[in-house]
Amino acid sequence: MFKLLCPLAMAVAAASAQQAVPAPANTSSLDYTFFRDRVQPIFLAKRPGHARCVECHDNRTPRLQELAPGATTWTEDQSRMNFEAWSRMVVPGDPMASRMLMHPLAHEAGGDPFHAGGKHWKSQNDPEWQTLAAWVRTGAPKTTSAAPSLDFDVYRARVEPVFLKSREPGEGSGAACFTCHTKIATRLRLQPLSPGATSWTLEQSKSNFAVVSRLIVPGDPAKSPLLLHPLATEAGGDAMHTGGKFWASKDSAEWQTIAAWVRTGSAGASVSTQAVALDYVFFRDRVQPIFLAKRPGHARCVECHDNRTPRLEELAPGAKTWTEEQSRMNFEAWKRVVAPGDPMASRMLMHPLAHEAGGDPFHAGGKHWKSQNDPEWQTLAAWVRGEKSAGSK
Repeated sequence: MFKLLCPLAMAVAAASAQQAVPAPANTSSLDYTFFRDRVQPIFLAKRPGHARCVECHDNRTPRLQELAPGATTWTEDQSRMNFEAWSRMVVPGDPMASRMLMHPLAHEAGGDPFHAGGKHWKSQNDPEWQTLAAWVRTGAPKTTSAAPSLDFDVYRARVEPVFLKSREPGEGSGAACFTCHTKIATRLRLQPLSPGATSWTLEQSKSNFAVVSRLIVPGDPAKSPLLLHPLATEAGGDAMHTGGKFWASKDSAEWQTIAAWVRTGSAGASVSTQAVALDYVFFRDRVQPIFLAKRPGHARCVECHDNRTPRLEELAPGAKTWTEEQSRMNFEAWKRVVAPGDPMASRMLMHPLAHEAGGDPFHAGGKHWKSQNDPEWQTLAAWVRGEKSAGSK
């Protein structure tokens, strides 16, 4: 079923035994009994034209524990291990952002392009899909997001059209926001448009609204990532946004439209989250060597990125690594292509990762990692999650 299924789960096949990848903080909010009694039977169901999930995933990632000879289901201990592995494949409370549900769902029903095991559900009305969605919703955060304090009608009438607008050449990457943000794993994951549709349905807009609201600080446009990422740095924007800069100044009509919506929210209404600080020493000592590693069939990262974006400083003649000053400059450049705390929303990890392992379609330098279990990928993920080096202050 979920063969080579989930970007997030590729790295956790052995997590229950090795604890190599820590579970997200909200994983435990998912209902274990629901999973054991109603989700696990889906993994065992026979599928005309497809193998049962268990036939592939008893030795692949994300892993299902191997059934004992003659057994028709898993033991309690095995079910717990299955629960831990597969919980990492979902976004608790949000079925449409959960790869466990998106990969095997038909594209025309809103599914994504992944899943080597084929498409099992032609519609979100499929009873299996609905069961999985119900399980994912058991993990809905107990705290509310900023959404209730913001005006949904204003959002739908004035903000969403910005995401759908066609971009002129030279205006950012030239692609409409939804072109990328319905396909790749970022914090701004918008619902896919139905075939032939030019806008979202009411229910899709409500899902988008919840996602977008997490990227703003109600009442304060100047602190809202939604407005800072596509804004030129010289106008006060940050250095992020692979899609480029759409607004040269805050005088842009689009920027002002979104800012006016943000101001409809009550200041301080958003959920506060602890910021993840990226560790410089970890980057210097453990991430930079990856940029220098030789790659069969590919150039080393440094051979391209000494004159490309994000930039690696040029090594001095004969030098085997960078000076302290150069390392600091590398750190500043490369931290801009990650989402601290979230490897799966970090382009540094998604671009060179194989498509079937959850990577996105980009990276002219080719795909370096076939799996999220690759030691290099794991090192980068640890840095993004905020892991510190022993020598850090």
